[in-house]
Amino acid sequence: MNKPLLRAEGIIVNEDKTKILVQCDLEESFYRLPGGSIEFGETAVEAIKRELIEEFDLHSDIGELACINENIVQYDGKKRHDCTLIHWCSSNNKIDNELIHNEKSDIKLIWRTIPQLGDRRFYPEGILNVITSNKKDISHLKVEKNYD
Repeated sequence: MNKPLLRAEGIIVNEDKTKILVQCDLEESFYRLPGGSIEFGETAVEAIKRELIEEFDLHSDIGELACINENIVQYDGKKRHDCTLIHWCSSNNKIDNELIHNEKSDIKLIWRTIPQLGDRRFYPEGILNVITSNKKDISHLKVEKNYD
């Protein structure tokens, strides 16, 4: 039986809360929040900090939990269940244009405005509503899909 994968991601906002730092491919065919898998004994906050440093040499301040996202998907005959803890974040690093992933040169981190995020697929599905809702409660997003 497959076990759920525990992940952590960050909603990194700029000072005036008009832009979000997102990961994408070089063509910007999609956007997603930066982060990754939580290692054994690590908290979600520690995982976000570690992943951002490992992947982009980016130091961040991790805030409150914004959302719990569950993705239950099937693709290529395989089932996968990811549970992601998504936190509000900020960073003091100066990022003028983009940062290229340290291990995957076809992935970049870039600032995008809220309207720009609506122009492409933005993962996890439904996160844009969480970002723009101004709710203080923790949201729960659940996505079930079959890609076969």
